Amino acid sequence: MKLPSYRRARYRVMLEDGEVALTLGHHDREAEQRLRETFDLQRHWVILTPCNPRSVQSREELNNFYLDELRLALDRHSGAWGKAINVDPWGEWPDEPGFFIVDPDIGWIMDLGHRFGQNALVYGALGQPPALIWLP
Repeated sequence: MKLPSYRRARYRVMLEDGEVALTLGHHDREAEQRLRETFDLQRHWVILTPCNPRSVQSREELNNFYLDELRLALDRHSGAWGKAINVDPWGEWPDEPGFFIVDPDIGWIMDLGHRFGQNALVYGALGQPPALIWLP
């Protein structure tokens, strides 16, 4: 995914009764409240996808393998999490499934991002707009 794709993307988080869509640089109080209620969110969150490492499109089977591996890591280490999907509204990049991770240890999440070859992750803190954290 190229930089403009990251910035225009809609980061959708699946809820039991629908979904919320998050946008970089835009604080949505209603969406934040729904996330707090659904996930018992206390401080911050991250959206991480393991798909298409280093912004090179992978085969669907390989992306599904990465998703399973990340899901296992979250099951072993993380508290609450839910499904998410990163969507390019212009359709220039395929949708990327991933996970919305609640109140994670940021160092651990950055390590996971590196492990799955990601360039960035989406980070949000309560009361703040979502932003990218670049992974060097």
